[in-house]
Amino acid sequence: MTKRERYLRALNNEKVDELVWAPNFDYWLQVNKAEGTLPEKYRGMSRNDIVRAIDGYIWNRVQGFNVIRDKSVKESWRAEGDNSIHEFETPIGTIREVYCKTEGEYRAKALKEHFIKDLDTLRIMKYVVEATHYEPDYQPVYKALKETGDDGIVLHQVFCVPFIQFAKTDAGYVNGFYLWMDYKDEVDSLINLYFQKFLEGYKILADGPADVIATGDNMDGVMINPEIFKEYAIPFYQEVKKITASKGKIFEGHWCGRTQNLLDLVPGCGLDVVEAIVTKPMADIELKDALDKLQGKVVLQGGIPSVLVCEEGATEEEFKKYIDDIILPLKGRKGFILGMSDNVPPNADFSRVEAVAKLIS
Repeated sequence: MTKRERYLRALNNEKVDELVWAPNFDYWLQVNKAEGTLPEKYRGMSRNDIVRAIDGYIWNRVQGFNVIRDKSVKESWRAEGDNSIHEFETPIGTIREVYCKTEGEYRAKALKEHFIKDLDTLRIMKYVVEATHYEPDYQPVYKALKETGDDGIVLHQVFCVPFIQFAKTDAGYVNGFYLWMDYKDEVDSLINLYFQKFLEGYKILADGPADVIATGDNMDGVMINPEIFKEYAIPFYQEVKKITASKGKIFEGHWCGRTQNLLDLVPGCGLDVVEAIVTKPMADIELKDALDKLQGKVVLQGGIPSVLVCEEGATEEEFKKYIDDIILPLKGRKGFILGMSDNVPPNADFSRVEAVAKLIS
């Protein structure tokens, strides 16, 4: 059995003959490559080849569509000191968001000003969304499949639950919740528009050659409580599931926050897989308990909290003990794929990531 075959079986909630280990270290690689701190032995190697070198399974994310906007919308990016300004100019007004640097030039930026501030900017955002559509672009997907070969799978990780798009990204959670409580009808009109647009995007992706269609939710149960989840996430997931299932695709949710209060709602919500599930010490739930809450109906990919691959989070001995005590007892359990929760940080002790394949063999 090839790694690809085994990985697909595990994603389809079938028993496999060994534990699939699918590390996500894209951010670690991006930062260390840009800052010139990549270990010498990996310089010049592709991400896929580094995964092969550490005997992991390739989890290859790729975009399969282009975003097209009406000519009445003008999009621009510009630098202003340490800030990056992103604007949409429309016939009814201009909205902008602002990103600022955090730890350095090549590190993730913080979104410090959001597009939506009030009802006027919400109205402009709705114009932008109405003027947006998607067109397929499958060439990068075919390229990724060829590069991945029999060593893993290719996925899209894109549109999120529409409420999250509004509340987290467009408005920011604090202002977003105030707007939602005060002007629910107006907010829901934007959310419903996202709902339809995102479904159009998922139809394009499901028609393509990728193995897995995933959301970009970054789901967190502190901000998206069970009531909001029932109202906004489940109906969306169930509609996307109809699209992905009709094309034989696996439907995955990117759940990298503290989601222990939502896991009971996952079976039957539409998702086939929850990926990057965070457990102790980064969330208040043990890995085994998280799996139990999924009732064997939904696959969990995750299991190694990011802090444990950093010297600040654990010693090397504590990391090995975690693998022995928490991960190894789950070998052979259906519905579990070993992965990162969520990503290997730039300052990680990468030797721990390298060691995982041997530690679980």
